[in-house]
Amino acid sequence: MSQCKNHGKYKADTHTIAGIFCKECADQIKRAQSTVDRHVEPKECFIIYEDSKKGWLSFTEKDRKKNTGCAHWVAHQLNLKGYGTVCAEGYYIRVPDVVARARKIDRNTEEVKVNDIWASKDHTGIVVKVEEIKVVVKEDGKDVEKTKQKILIQHCSSGQGRVATDDFERHFKGRGDFYRL
Repeated sequence: MSQCKNHGKYKADTHTIAGIFCKECADQIKRAQSTVDRHVEPKECFIIYEDSKKGWLSFTEKDRKKNTGCAHWVAHQLNLKGYGTVCAEGYYIRVPDVVARARKIDRNTEEVKVNDIWASKDHTGIVVKVEEIKVVVKEDGKDVEKTKQKILIQHCSSGQGRVATDDFERHFKGRGDFYRL
């Protein structure tokens, strides 16, 4: 007979994404999963066992400002697991944790590539496409043709309510930094 991971004295009879638990935990897990913001992907594991008093909570309930669906989605896509504040499967859920092991890219000396991480202070995504485009700029009063990168970023967007792909310059106003694992 298996025992509940959180309540050792209870018989564990329910398999969940987070392990094997008693009926009380399984009910709390379902309730917590139902409170996850609609844009978060994957939803099932964006939960944590808080303590014996509060039980299971979604990270939406726990601290919406620090725990973000975008960081959670990026961590799942790039297999970024660790310790500390992580989802039920062990993936990071905070932007600083997602970029902590990555090297910041200096865009003056290095070009952005597919699978690089883009991050601002509170949002993150993955570069999914990079195109070289020609632009005309004024230099010393003359039109000069130059090449620049057009960067598309996929991210878990609360504003759009889904995983979306957007242009770095247009949607993100060219703000944020790029990182490489």
